[in-house]
Amino acid sequence: MTAAAAEKKPKATMLQVNREIRRKTRLRHEEHTPEELNIVAMMDMMTIILVFLLKSLASSAATIPQSDNLRLPHSLVQTAPSQALQVLVSRVSITVNGRFVAPLANLQVDPSLKRGGASGFLINPLAEAMRNEYQRQRDLSQRAGVEFHGEVAIIADLGLPTRTVYEVMYTCGQANFSKFHLLVLKGRGR
Repeated sequence: MTAAAAEKKPKATMLQVNREIRRKTRLRHEEHTPEELNIVAMMDMMTIILVFLLKSLASSAATIPQSDNLRLPHSLVQTAPSQALQVLVSRVSITVNGRFVAPLANLQVDPSLKRGGASGFLINPLAEAMRNEYQRQRDLSQRAGVEFHGEVAIIADLGLPTRTVYEVMYTCGQANFSKFHLLVLKGRGR
């Protein structure tokens, strides 16, 4: 090209130069796509974890609150508490899975609540509650296709007479709950 031909070409203005620079910069620059958290999936995950934790804590036998009416004995046992039906025998009452069943007076079951009176071993209100639990758990086991084991965790106060504990165990056994677990605190005694 000659000098005359180069002179015929118009010169670019400053505005055109700036536009061309911006255009080239945009072509080189990759568009930023913001990455967001999928809040629905995160909420599903948190709900599953929450349900799992609540289920674990609600059915754990180790979450028994102690009070003046219930002090657990100590033991050096190394096994973990089971997920069996809970029968709690405090100084003032008997409860099955948190539902009141029968009162205790002077750490004993009232003779009018037992079959055979004072010499009897079967506690009538407890027997009825245990039969209902047996029916419910057996039905659940059949629906789930698993074998019913008849496990019961007896959580008894440290100061209860042995006879009262035997009466509770006998009554549970009569309702087809024959595998007993006695809940105790790990560690040394007093």
